[in-house]
Amino acid sequence: MKSKKPKKPKKTTLRNKCDKLVGIEVRKLGKCEICGKTEELQWCHFISRGVIKLRYHKKNNACLCAGCHFKGHSNPKWFVIMWDKIKGPGTTMWLYRESNKLKPIEIKFYEDIIEEYEKLEME
Repeated sequence: MKSKKPKKPKKTTLRNKCDKLVGIEVRKLGKCEICGKTEELQWCHFISRGVIKLRYHKKNNACLCAGCHFKGHSNPKWFVIMWDKIKGPGTTMWLYRESNKLKPIEIKFYEDIIEEYEKLEME
């Protein structure tokens, strides 16, 4: 009788795990990176989280209060200025350039993210 090979996890399962780990880690900052508020903290992306290759990148993630998050997405010019202020000059242009480079997402991409953030949890 053949032994069953363990099932490889699906990309969706791995993405969900990455989302949970990274979202927790981002909000651990405990305050909005723009205004400093400590309530209603959210995991925010400058480039849409739909651009998977940048979804977990530290330059594309911020801990923002609900107010700054909403203001950022409804006022793009302000958002560019504030994002470059908190992440470093030129970050928004770098993110735009990177978002336009096509790259297929492999399962290893998610596995590496999970490994990195699980190590952070252990520290």
